[in-house]
Amino acid sequence: MQLVMLHGLYMHHTIMRPLAAQLTGLGWQVEGFSYNSLAIDARLLFERLAALTRPGEPQFLVGHSLGGVLARQYAEHRELPEGSRIVTLGSPHRGAAVARRLAQWNLEGLMGNAHQHGLLENHHGRYLGDAELGSLAGNAGIGMGRLILPKEESDGDGTVLVEETRLQGFRDHIILPHSHTSMLFSSEVARQTDNFLRYGKFSHIQQVEEH
Repeated sequence: MQLVMLHGLYMHHTIMRPLAAQLTGLGWQVEGFSYNSLAIDARLLFERLAALTRPGEPQFLVGHSLGGVLARQYAEHRELPEGSRIVTLGSPHRGAAVARRLAQWNLEGLMGNAHQHGLLENHHGRYLGDAELGSLAGNAGIGMGRLILPKEESDGDGTVLVEETRLQGFRDHIILPHSHTSMLFSSEVARQTDNFLRYGKFSHIQQVEEH
């Protein structure tokens, strides 16, 4: 089955290769997908994603950080084939406190126009897409967020807070002991991603991380 992976802010699809390799080993045909995360054209991005849909088949997407937010927005603005599923990894669906802090310091320009695509929102609405969406969060707390956010806002992967990864209407949610970057190299994250894409749910039975 084909799987499209979307990277996050400042990144290129090559950052997703370690996770892509693990998912390939689990039987997925992974499609590398890059976009300009500092100059996002949502209409064009959604058209490119829609063009990757195979006739008569569901579409499967995995997005890391901003890539997951864009995957969610794609599912909310386009009618995906029946059975389509999305997994987001460390994605700030409610907006990102880190991004809002940068904006307070008049540094939103560092994010290009990405701040106009959900990063500055304080969103507490519902997920409006029909495709089932599973959100995976990390709580290792290692990242730039530890440097610029108050200590009381530290429950997360070091960049995105756990609460920012939740929205009503998501099919499932799980928290794993990873940082914002380390989740891209984790065999457990790969296993959980595979489980949701195949069955529409994460495996909430704790297992030892493979190294």
